[in-house]
Amino acid sequence: MRNARPNLVGVNIYGGLGNQMFQYAAGLTLSERLGAELCFDIRHYERKDRGDRRLGLRDFGIELQSARVPPFKIGRRIATALRLLPTPFRGGTRLVSVEGFDPRFLKLTAPAALSGFFQSWHYFEGHEASVRRAFDIKRLATPRTAELAAELAAARNPVAIHIRRGDYTNSPETVAFFGLLHAEHYFAAKAALEARVERPTYFLFSDDPDIALAELQGWQGLRPVTGFSAYEDMHLMSSCRHFIIANSTFSWWAAWLGAAPDKLVIGPKQWFGPDYPYPVDPTDRSPPGWLMV
Repeated sequence: MRNARPNLVGVNIYGGLGNQMFQYAAGLTLSERLGAELCFDIRHYERKDRGDRRLGLRDFGIELQSARVPPFKIGRRIATALRLLPTPFRGGTRLVSVEGFDPRFLKLTAPAALSGFFQSWHYFEGHEASVRRAFDIKRLATPRTAELAAELAAARNPVAIHIRRGDYTNSPETVAFFGLLHAEHYFAAKAALEARVERPTYFLFSDDPDIALAELQGWQGLRPVTGFSAYEDMHLMSSCRHFIIANSTFSWWAAWLGAAPDKLVIGPKQWFGPDYPYPVDPTDRSPPGWLMV
């Protein structure tokens, strides 16, 4: 790949599964719009400092053709012809996404390079069917999930509740940056859901289930789901009919992939903490029909 390839879209992939899915969805949409070949830079997962992140896109059976894509640098957002882009994107366009939907995405031409978060459903608006085909949630099922998946399918109104803690709690600085939802949000969401849904049954998913249960003390009939991998959790969460999500791309995707046509998704109005440095458009994370409390 020594020369520029005019019919190419490249995406820099990094972060946890939810971030990977937003990045892939944006690349897939752009490649479909431009009629271009899609490729990915996955070198992040070869680094020793990647932490516990893994390349979860492959669990969906997605083949990732490799290419070198310009790295993401926070604070930069550009969409212009750049002579310094590495081949095969030299002379092409580039978009760096820091926060929300950037309408310049609609003006990109091939070859195009994408780096950033792309955390908005607007990036794949009009291409939802292709994204759902790519993220076939059934591929995340395992023999271990079969029994609970069957129980969820038989329940009248199973509700997935997600409490995200993990790296959000590393320090006061990360709490102020990402935001940490507490019982007030979840009980407000519960009241909003029960005003619309009859006889719900609640299933709690969390990366720290003991603290999550303590946080929701007094919630009757709340059943913790434990002992599964994150990818099994996403399958089981998406198998529910309704959703109370955290400020987490992981639970966002589990809710979005939920197949019930009458599903109710309730999320937080305040997605980030008070120290988050970028303006946030709440519609980026609330597709039509979702409720934010």
